[in-house]
Amino acid sequence: MVPLLANRFTVCLPPLWLVGTGVLAGGAVLLAMYGLVRLIAPRLAAEVRASFSEGFLGPVAWLAFVCGAVAVATTPVVPVTTILRSLARIATAGETSRTVTVAANAQQQEIRLEVRPQEIESISLESDSPLSVRTQQPIEGFALVKVPVVELSSGMPWTWHRRPPRERGATVLDTSPTPFLGAEAKLDATNPSAEPAALRIRVTLAPEFPQAAMLPWSAAATIAVVGAYLVVRLGARRIAAIAGATVKEAVAQPAFGVAVIIGAVLLLGFILIPYNTFGDDVKMLKDSGITLVKVLSLLVAVWTASVSVAEEIEGRTAMTVLSKPLTRREFFLGKFVGLVLVVTLVVLILGTILLATTSYKVVYDARESARTDPLWRDCADEVITVVPGLVLCWLEAIVLAAVSLTVSTRLGLVPNIIISFGVYVLGHLVPLIVQSSVGKFAIVRFFGRLFATILPVLDHFTIEAAVMGGVAVPWIYLAWAGLYAALYCAVVLLVGLILFQHRDLA
Repeated sequence: MVPLLANRFTVCLPPLWLVGTGVLAGGAVLLAMYGLVRLIAPRLAAEVRASFSEGFLGPVAWLAFVCGAVAVATTPVVPVTTILRSLARIATAGETSRTVTVAANAQQQEIRLEVRPQEIESISLESDSPLSVRTQQPIEGFALVKVPVVELSSGMPWTWHRRPPRERGATVLDTSPTPFLGAEAKLDATNPSAEPAALRIRVTLAPEFPQAAMLPWSAAATIAVVGAYLVVRLGARRIAAIAGATVKEAVAQPAFGVAVIIGAVLLLGFILIPYNTFGDDVKMLKDSGITLVKVLSLLVAVWTASVSVAEEIEGRTAMTVLSKPLTRREFFLGKFVGLVLVVTLVVLILGTILLATTSYKVVYDARESARTDPLWRDCADEVITVVPGLVLCWLEAIVLAAVSLTVSTRLGLVPNIIISFGVYVLGHLVPLIVQSSVGKFAIVRFFGRLFATILPVLDHFTIEAAVMGGVAVPWIYLAWAGLYAALYCAVVLLVGLILFQHRDLA
């Protein structure tokens, strides 16, 4: 019983290992770049070191350390060889073509394809004369019911696809299992003719486990997050100084710690909750987890905006800060960058926990429902579907952070919370009201369209249905959502900057 539970538990570890190893790889690249900068520009390297004490990179470094430690600890129970082989295939995937000469009157001439059957996405065979090609080799000790034999006619190709093709211009064998057996793909060709035959073989290769791409993507995300912060830190020093102070103040606030602790406890508790969905508990966990991360990041952003702007204006702290060589525009933009960093911290911490709980929930749900034990790639597939939801959650929180920052230039904490969460509710409900039967009334339709024009359309950031259904979210959708968030934030920040410019701080 104990070994069985241990085996089930280790199934959920490879996705976490991929993320942790990717973070380690990204950290190694950043350390190498830092070493190069230290040799070329020591002062710049000193500023990079100093940035770790400014509130953002410190927690990020600790989170990366935890992910790396998990990766190192779980390495003995992870199929590292298979994952590395799939990573190598990702870089070399594509179509290969070769022509083999089958000797005259050849009987079961062996042709080695030099690829693993699991890596074949499609294979096409075409001959200039009739051939009989067998795709499965007889294995001693196994009684095969039928050994697939392909009869090739002159100039008539035969094609096998792992997935049914959209357009079929040839004789196609549509089947999900690979037509090969063994660790290496081989063919046996029989040529009944007295003349040699030319057999053209086209193979489209794909990684055996495409989920291994989580490793380079995690490394790229680590480099992008740290690199973007350092660019702002070194390129806009005054704005970065205000942002760093905002992050440090937000992390020191009890609201940040309480939100992270409550979020972590609830995300872990979602594993044990019986949703009674007849096998779809994983989908419910993902939906609940993304919503929880979104609400908590919004709450932290609104609280930080009110404390760092409204209270500083009322307490005359802002006037003292602006007495230094610092413009109001730099002060306001620095506060917004600080809010973005705070939201990023919350999403990174809670998002990492959500990825771990999602991976384990796949195994836990299968155990509770007495279903077939899942494979690690099943856990990885569920984890991958969560990532777009976290990205859109982060974008929505940034949009509402911009709204909260603008409101905080004139109002205090309580009105700011009411307005921000009112915008959150209306931003999700207004499009539904306009399209419903209630929206047929002229006055309702007018105000609905007015609110839909002024308020952000937060439905652009809601893909819980796709996440629950396991539907892949295209990257182009995330790009358009990011562009919409950037444009709306620019408009809201412009309004907030105008209000802040005319605010009496004395």
